[in-house]
Amino acid sequence: MSNPYTPATGFTVIRCSGSDAQEFLQNQLSGDVLQVSEPGWGLSGYCSPKGRLLAIFFICRQEDDFLLLTDSSVAQSVIARLQMFVLRSAVTLELCPEKSLAFRDETVDARPEVATSDSVSRLQSCLTIAVMDKSRVEVSQNEHRFRKLCIELGIPVLDARISEAFIPQSVNLDLVGGVSFQKGCYPGQEVVARVRYRGTPKQRMIGASMEADKVPAPGSKVNCRDGSSGREGTVVCAVTEPETNQTLLLASVPTAVLAPSGAEGLSIAGIPLTIRPFGYTLPL
Repeated sequence: MSNPYTPATGFTVIRCSGSDAQEFLQNQLSGDVLQVSEPGWGLSGYCSPKGRLLAIFFICRQEDDFLLLTDSSVAQSVIARLQMFVLRSAVTLELCPEKSLAFRDETVDARPEVATSDSVSRLQSCLTIAVMDKSRVEVSQNEHRFRKLCIELGIPVLDARISEAFIPQSVNLDLVGGVSFQKGCYPGQEVVARVRYRGTPKQRMIGASMEADKVPAPGSKVNCRDGSSGREGTVVCAVTEPETNQTLLLASVPTAVLAPSGAEGLSIAGIPLTIRPFGYTLPL
């Protein structure tokens, strides 16, 4: 039996409505908005012209409206930036303070074949996302439960402290359905495409755990074994796991330290990291 929906704290809902809403978002975001259908969900990035991620959105659709779910610390800035490009389009952007990102963890009930499907299908089979009135969802006893689930699944969550710190590939957004290389142009598209077709990402995101009294903040440095070379990683997001009192985290690290030994010798403030695998493979 499926778990009830739980609110995800620290996220804000932005509604994009109007007859041009779909075309507008398709021209602004890195993912293929045309593939988002009700009641499913999708991922997408919002990039600067230099290809740096300003925000990451979970996207849900309600009839002709699109609901963009993002970390609350970047919501005001990204809606203001998006509004700059509406111009004469029939598009309305508005914050929805009465709405909540609600989720249901399906990993317990997931079918065995999910593990062998593509990464995007697997993620959507493991996690159900919806937008509900705040009055309709139960209060969670663990406010970080949604972020913990994202960490376990390898889904990046960006807040204001690391806005513009990464290109999409550095946080695996291209591996979880958040980047389309078949659609038309969007801000930063040339940079993102160049990395795919003319080179390889210099960084990729890993999952890890550590024994620490204090949870490292997004943007904290990850020290590599060969730190003398100047190569460092960066914490993307982190939470404490109440059951074990361990810190779980996502970090973007240089691809050079990932192979062939598999990211050994990584640490934060002298505390070693233990690598935790995702349900998808990093293309190194």
